[in-house]
Amino acid sequence: MPTSSECLSVWPDLLKQISTEVLSDSDLMEHSWPQFISSEQKENGWLGFAGASDSDLQELEQRLGVTLPPSYYSFLSSSNGFGPINCFISGLYPSTEVNWLVDKDQEIIEIWEETHAQFPELIISDDDYFNPQNMQDASYTRVKYLRGCLMISDWGDAGFLALNPAVEYDGEWEAWHFANWHPGVVRYHSFVEMMRQTLNNYRHLKQL
Repeated sequence: MPTSSECLSVWPDLLKQISTEVLSDSDLMEHSWPQFISSEQKENGWLGFAGASDSDLQELEQRLGVTLPPSYYSFLSSSNGFGPINCFISGLYPSTEVNWLVDKDQEIIEIWEETHAQFPELIISDDDYFNPQNMQDASYTRVKYLRGCLMISDWGDAGFLALNPAVEYDGEWEAWHFANWHPGVVRYHSFVEMMRQTLNNYRHLKQL
């Protein structure tokens, strides 16, 4: 399992690439998220902030009662908050705003639980859930995990990002992208994998 310090080297280049893509998107800059981007960020070509200190992150872990997964811990160490990351998510939370989804938005959990209670056929088997081919298929969502998810971004354009500690891959928490236009969540093996794919998807979208 990679350590937080080993993961840390990934972020400067990846976040710089995301910054470049966002700041070169004239439609996004002018119409979607201009209120979320400061003049200093524009001048620096960088949508991040100073990294969280060890004490900041220890305080976060104590507040949540968990040890954060390496790639997310190292992200916060590199930039304590970031964004926008694309035309859908206007910002990743700084450590002080990160919290459990049940505390951030219990209503969305109750809506999903109520809906799925009416359709028992939507229960996903282990074979289907853990099939790598199904991770990008939002219909393979386990609503029972919602109450344990950590909300790590704002709602953005009808969607948000979360981490699911109930499912781990080599010490990393499963990462979720929830959006109202999906039947569930699109899943990734880790936060850093989600961010890399988010960048790739955004580049593809800009070419359309």
